[in-house]
Amino acid sequence: MEKLIETIVLFYTPLLLGFIFEKYVKVSKSFNKDLSKLVLYVFLPALLFDSIYTKSIRGSFRELTILTAFAIFTVLFYLLISKFLFGKKLELSMTLFYGNAGYLPIPIAYTLWGADAVSLIGFYIIGNNVLSNILIPVLSARDLKKGLDRLKKFPPLYAVFLALILALLKIEIPALILKTVSSVGDLAPSLALLVLGLDIATHGSFDRDGLKVYLARQAFSPLIPLLALLIGMKGLPLYVLILEAPMPPAVSNVILAQE
Repeated sequence: MEKLIETIVLFYTPLLLGFIFEKYVKVSKSFNKDLSKLVLYVFLPALLFDSIYTKSIRGSFRELTILTAFAIFTVLFYLLISKFLFGKKLELSMTLFYGNAGYLPIPIAYTLWGADAVSLIGFYIIGNNVLSNILIPVLSARDLKKGLDRLKKFPPLYAVFLALILALLKIEIPALILKTVSSVGDLAPSLALLVLGLDIATHGSFDRDGLKVYLARQAFSPLIPLLALLIGMKGLPLYVLILEAPMPPAVSNVILAQE
């Protein structure tokens, strides 16, 4: 019970502070965007790099790659569902399958389970974001290159791949450097939630189509961790998948939309 209360307090406090700050303190129009960039380009990559490198250097790859595979499956699963629910409404279909992979799940997972959960989310991001950014231009009858270009606007992916490469090559990072990266990354969860609070205060509203997508994702999300459970997934990877499956799509694009 104490852990639950702690998690709720740690999650909602920065969210509420961001909301209050935006509502009652006059800030420039660029404040949200600049703070968003700082989180996206500095703090989230640092957190992901530290978590993935620390876990991967110990040779713990099986759990990580399983999350990537399930992320790919999840995107394809929601794509199939969207065809039944929304037909040719591509904007709704894309919003349904391109879920929130990192920005909101990271602070929740970090608060609940620590850095090991963040490394798992990093590999979930690989499957989710890469496949989604390939599918979106294809389904829109655009050039595939545009989809790949979208990936350039998500710097945390660079941190994920860099950490993985260094770990695979068994390159030891000096303790001082790793500790510095870790201390910077530790700021990411609270600042990410602060930015979300600011954004909710500025733009927080549901339109009818957005609500349809959100409800569809909540309705079908239990099937994904249930399948994982049936094939033997357990422990932290299963918990992370349970967290990721129902994540609302709109929140995942808060930072990218401003880019």
